[in-house]
Amino acid sequence: MSGNGVDTLSSNEVPTEVSSLLLPLADGQLLVPVDTLSEIIALQSPVSAFDAPDWYMGELHWRELRLPLISFEVMRGSPMPVLRSNCRIAVLSSGNSDGDLPFFAVVLQGTPRLVRVTPADLAGREGDCAMGELMHVSVTGEAAVIPDLGTLEEACLDYRSSR
Repeated sequence: MSGNGVDTLSSNEVPTEVSSLLLPLADGQLLVPVDTLSEIIALQSPVSAFDAPDWYMGELHWRELRLPLISFEVMRGSPMPVLRSNCRIAVLSSGNSDGDLPFFAVVLQGTPRLVRVTPADLAGREGDCAMGELMHVSVTGEAAVIPDLGTLEEACLDYRSSR
């Protein structure tokens, strides 16, 4: 471990390719590693959440858990998208399997697409990150956003603890 708290990887430990998914939103797309996605489910109406932020659409029952349903578009300042018949729900791992919120759900505007991402395919893009965004990127010329899963988890838990 180096002095700055960042592990250094030898060149043979850096993955040459990461299987990832492009998750379609009304105003763009998210890029997540394949292992972040737990399941794609049909669009369903969530149980309403009292006095919730606009981006917190309610809660779903999934595998005996109550999952927050998030509109990523609203979280980053866009209007609530129209929910059409092609909409899906992505159940994503928060990356904190032992925490209070191991999964949450995001509304998608279509079906995810598998992409294999190599360092040569990925480039950073300029732009300020809004709430829930970790980084703006370009994947083989397509604009995408890498979500900040920790911030999404924290925002949902903050709302839940406030009621």
